[in-house]
Amino acid sequence: MKKILLLMLLAASPALAHAKLKSSDPAAGSHVKSPNMIKLIFSEPLEPAFSGAELLDAAGKPMPVPRSVGGATITLLPLALKPGAYKVSWHGVGHDTHRMSGSFGFTVVP
Repeated sequence: MKKILLLMLLAASPALAHAKLKSSDPAAGSHVKSPNMIKLIFSEPLEPAFSGAELLDAAGKPMPVPRSVGGATITLLPLALKPGAYKVSWHGVGHDTHRMSGSFGFTVVP
């Protein structure tokens, strides 16, 4: 009886996962033409008030770009990017309230 009750409690507990970056467009390390949109897809929905991303130029200087967080996606909308190296730095908080962060780079080619 105790084993059955324990199994029922464990099965009813929510899974505690963290919001992890699953993919991005452009992809990490890619060489692309100037993108109109940078999209980050996460493993679970994000808490918009505590999640975001920024675009950095080759010198590490933040670039002002419109951004939005919705569902499991963070979107950046850069204007025409000049050829060169760029970095996206992100942070995401899922429903479990654990903050995850990371970054990746890509290169814009002529």
